[in-house]
Formats: sequence, structure tokens, C-alpha cells
Amino acid sequence: MKLLALAFSLLLAPVAGLVAWQAGSFSQPAQFWQTLPFAWPALAIGSWILLAWLLRIPLAGRPGVVPWTAVSKFFHWVMALSILGTTALMYYMVNMGDLATDTVLRAEYSRLLRLHKSLGLLVLFLVVLRFAWNRIHPRPPLPAGISPAQRSSALGAHHALYALMLCVPLVGWTASMTYGARTSFFGLFEMPVWLPKSEKWVAILQPAHIYMAWGLLALVGIHLAAALWHHFGKRDATLVQMLPGKPRRGR
Repeated sequence: MKLLALAFSLLLAPVAGLVAWQAGSFSQPAQFWQTLPFAWPALAIGSWILLAWLLRIPLAGRPGVVPWTAVSKFFHWVMALSILGTTALMYYMVNMGDLATDTVLRAEYSRLLRLHKSLGLLVLFLVVLRFAWNRIHPRPPLPAGISPAQRSSALGAHHALYALMLCVPLVGWTASMTYGARTSFFGLFEMPVWLPKSEKWVAILQPAHIYMAWGLLALVGIHLAAALWHHFGKRDATLVQMLPGKPRRGR
């Protein structure tokens, strides 16, 4: 358990380092948290789950647990943190203040926009890798008590999640081209540009990116609610299968 936790932390460390390197220090950290009404509840839930895992407190016994592979768990949690992180950044950026007159805010906005794009690209790359990984390692079976209608709903929701995780960063990257801007991946390399600057396409792609991003965030919320319902309501292994570490089996 401890070795797996250490390995998982080492996998996340480079990603966290790149994020910290790009973000720098916020000039208004208090305002950052004030503009995120969902930040504290999300931190509270995440901290509780993390504490329960680190202290090896079983959330509940689950019969017949077939866990996801460590690689699938890594993809899942890095993608989840990246989606929430890039959404939180953009929410903060649109509430920063008057960018037209404040040069400090404009510089911070530009730095955070680069980080926003990098996190989006990270999601895009991991989605592609996860597609390939899932072809080699099929997902664990759904719990036996799931009805056919629930199975169809779960499958449809997962397909929609994957589609939006692929389309949102793709459209954002394309929209950036039509602005005439370049997109860099954490300053390591630049993405290619195949579209010219175009106000017409900006007017189409920017709203599409925003609306799809809100749709993705809504699906993530439904996904989280469904996982908690399975865990505390149905008392099956859906959530336990994806938690870091080795899940406990029911008695």
C-alpha cells in the first residue's frame, strides 16, 4: 500500500511541478478562492477521501471488487484534476478585473492563459493514451446489481465524457489559432498551426469551446454524484475500483 502510494505520488509530481512552474505566484490569492464558490466543498470532499485512503480507513467493504489498473487510475485522476484545474483557472481569469488599464493583471492573465491551454492539452493527450490503453486492458465489469437501463445510461454518460474531453481541448486549440495565437505545452514545445487568423471562425469556435466546457463540467458533476450514489446508496464497488491503492474486499 505504501509503495503504491509512493509510486502514485511520484507519477503526479512532474505534473504538479509543471503546473507550479507555469502558474507562478498569484498576485491576489485571497480573491482567487473567493471567486470559486465550489472550491472549498471540492477541497473538503477530496481531503476527506485522501485522508481516509492514507490512514487506511475503509470507506466500506465491497464484495467482488475488480480494481482498475494503476495506469487507468493515473489517467483518471490526472485528467480529473486537470479538468477541474483548468476550469478554476478560467473562472478566476474572467473575474480578475479591468485588464485594459492594469498591466500587472494583463501579464498575470497571459501567464494563466498559457497554463489553461497546457492543462487542456494534457487532458487531450491523456484521452488519446487512455483510448489506446483501454483497447489493451478492458474496463472492469459493472456491478451485478445494475439494471439494463442503468448500464445503458452509464455507457452513454462515459461516451459523452470521452467525446467532450476530446473535443473541448481540440476546439480550444483551434480557436487559439483563429485568434492568431500560438499554443505551448508547459513551455516544452509548441503545437502546430493549420488555420489562419479569422474573426469569423473566432465567433464560432470560442462560444463552442465555452459551451462544451460547461457541458463537460456538468457531466463531471453527474459522474461524481453517480459514483457517490453507487458507494453510499447501492453499496457496490464502483467508486472503490477507481480509488488509489488496493481496494478492500467485503467480508
